[in-house]
Amino acid sequence: MLVAFDFDGTITDRDSLQDFVRRMRGWTVCLKAYLACLPRLLWLDRGPVRRQAIKARFLASALAGLDRDQLQALADVYVREYLPGLLRPEMLERLRAHRRRGDTVVLVSASPSLYLQVWAHQEGIAQVLATELAFDGQGRFSGLGSPNCWGEEKVRRLQMWLGQESVSLDMAYGDSQGDAAMLARARLPWLRTRDAGLPELSF
Repeated sequence: MLVAFDFDGTITDRDSLQDFVRRMRGWTVCLKAYLACLPRLLWLDRGPVRRQAIKARFLASALAGLDRDQLQALADVYVREYLPGLLRPEMLERLRAHRRRGDTVVLVSASPSLYLQVWAHQEGIAQVLATELAFDGQGRFSGLGSPNCWGEEKVRRLQMWLGQESVSLDMAYGDSQGDAAMLARARLPWLRTRDAGLPELSF
């Protein structure tokens, strides 16, 4: 079986990118990054273009001046010391249940692969499709290295990974509008709601 999981709000109980910046860069840097986003937040558009512009501005402010090695060191600390506190126990167990069954699990997230790759490797996840960061010739962070992995971009990234024009998933787990396109490609989609119980793994 091929199973796709969203991360923020699905496996976690909050936004991991904001938590990463707050914990690893501090409240002052995080607040400055929020303020840098204000012009973009005033856009009337609520679609993927606006979301990508906000994320690019937030990261440009929050990670300015850091190089690849520094960011990876921060990611390692975050995954080891802080990320476990964000994970929903029932979703972590569900992910591990899929792994025990021998299912192919892929993580598809708008958050940066920077720390998702570290966590996914620990959990034996086959592939991480996420928002990538870019670095200049000196290894300094220089912005987004890929489109924000949200909405239709999740399906596009799955298509690229699978090498298929039409994506077909056995199961998919999500929690928001950003996952709708991916969930629509699943035989058994699951969307987190207040009273949505997890489906049985009976097949």
